Amino acid sequence: MAAEPRTFPVSEFPTVDPDLDVYDRAAVIKSRDEFYREQMVRIQEVHIVKDKMRWCYRREGVNHLQNCRHLSQQYLDLMKEVRGSPIKPFKLTPPKKDTPAE
Repeated sequence: MAAEPRTFPVSEFPTVDPDLDVYDRAAVIKSRDEFYREQMVRIQEVHIVKDKMRWCYRREGVNHLQNCRHLSQQYLDLMKEVRGSPIKPFKLTPPKKDTPAE
């Protein structure tokens, strides 16, 4: 019985809290720091998947196409999510002003 291939768990891409008060400077700075910290963690997790894939290729030799497929597919899926730049800008959406109906 063959063992099931295991993929490396990777965290979700960080998002900015939509309920953040954009006028509270301390909260915005804290949210921005957490956002970038989570991005750096995710980037390192992607590097770990890449290293695991590289070692799988070396370990498996000629059978790497079958035995390392799960890691290469996970790495490609992660790269599709990134789409070019792994670092996304921190953007706040200001609250919408209520306009009276005319």
